[in-house]
Amino acid sequence: MTSLGRLGLTSRVFCLATILGLTLAFGEGQAIQGTLLLAVVGGAAIGCTRFTWLSPTWLCTFESTLAGIVIGLTLPNGALLLPYMAIPSLLVGVYAERRAVVVTSGMATAGMLITLVLGDAATTTRQGIEVSAPWVLASLGVGLLANWIYRLRGESTADEESYASARRLLSQLRTVTRRLSSGLDPVSISQQMLDGFEEELGAARSAVFILTEGGVMSPLAYRGHGAKDAIRSDSPLVEQAARTRRPAAGAQESGMATCRHRSALPLRLGDRLVGVAVADASEAPTEDLTARLMASFDELALRLDTALVWDELRSLATQEERQRLAREIHDGVAQELASLGYVVDDLAATATNDGQRTRLHGLRSEITRVVNELRLSIFDLRSEISTSGGLGSTLSDYVRAVGARSGMTVHLTLDEGPTRLRGDVEAELLRIAQEAITNARKHSRGGNLWVDCRIHPPTARITVQDDGGGLGAARPDSYGLMIMRERAERVGARLDIGEEVAETGDKGTRVSVTID
Repeated sequence: MTSLGRLGLTSRVFCLATILGLTLAFGEGQAIQGTLLLAVVGGAAIGCTRFTWLSPTWLCTFESTLAGIVIGLTLPNGALLLPYMAIPSLLVGVYAERRAVVVTSGMATAGMLITLVLGDAATTTRQGIEVSAPWVLASLGVGLLANWIYRLRGESTADEESYASARRLLSQLRTVTRRLSSGLDPVSISQQMLDGFEEELGAARSAVFILTEGGVMSPLAYRGHGAKDAIRSDSPLVEQAARTRRPAAGAQESGMATCRHRSALPLRLGDRLVGVAVADASEAPTEDLTARLMASFDELALRLDTALVWDELRSLATQEERQRLAREIHDGVAQELASLGYVVDDLAATATNDGQRTRLHGLRSEITRVVNELRLSIFDLRSEISTSGGLGSTLSDYVRAVGARSGMTVHLTLDEGPTRLRGDVEAELLRIAQEAITNARKHSRGGNLWVDCRIHPPTARITVQDDGGGLGAARPDSYGLMIMRERAERVGARLDIGEEVAETGDKGTRVSVTID
């Protein structure tokens, strides 16, 4: 039970116990009956708080209205029950804003007045108002005071509680990650969903889409021949399942006899949509089969959402580490090399013969080259995909900056659709493109660089080509190409590297990464 739940239980029990003791002491039979009715109302409110979807604010408002009716039926002997009116107002003051406190107190008063006017009470409306007015004002004051104290306390302890909560969550995540047999890999979890489609429906092709922060369905996994072309995230059934949060099914227009029916199942986490899983099969699923699949997918949706959150945390940690390395290089070795360059300048100025001066000038040129390389490395580390710009914008800025600093003539072609790929896919494609551009700048000895970027989710293609000397012999200590291939495999992309005649007529190197 949460701290707010314990507050509700404790306050109701304490108030009811106090009222019951007073009614027993005074021997008011009608008041005792009213106390028992209030106990039923309070118990129902506690049970509904734990086992229904209704918000605590609405439950307290209903409780306050029922309490007002009970108190109105027992007046004037039930005046001892009036302190209970403060309990719903107190809880609403903790749960919600001041307006809700006023509404809750008003509903209690309305319930009591309606009972006095329409019911067969033993007191007049005027007498009931005179007896209850102080307690109505007191309940309103208790609710407003509780709201003010709770907000004041929340402001003073928000940072401490946030750090403490973050510490607990990270510790739990570390433990869970170590124990999970399948790990926290979104692609692996989505493959389990596709396995379910294949086993239960005999699906010939299927796909899993996840809902990105921008509200766009991004593909996570495909299975089956032609699935990428046939199953689109903007299809009517996918949009219907996402909008209604319910399974959608319909006939699939296809020449394949094995794909006559399409089913779209929403991946839900409570009231929130994580994504949509789609399958094309020869027969429409029965209601029982759909319900069984939904029960399985609801469980997998929790795992998938957890894996996506973990990926985001890991990406943020990676970005922070790259920023830290960039700062360390800039403040450390880059500054020291720049200082060493000034020393070499002084030595060259005081050299006694031309031979020494020539060698020192050569050393100074090499230091300048290394410093420029470090600056470009810092730029590489600090290049991140912004939430607003996307991959195309980031790559465009990067290519222009490299062209200005390297002396190569850059030819950029950018064709980017309105939707975006998943964040991890964009990050890996950017790193592959950066590595290809860096290799061209360092090793090609070419004068031109062509970068062609075309992104139309779920497809993407980035091509980097130079007009240098082509592919040379691979060094045994070179890991650039291997890392590029690993990055491509991680996001299901295809990497092609080869020699090709450039537009200038020179044979250069062409690197292409494709997601189709």
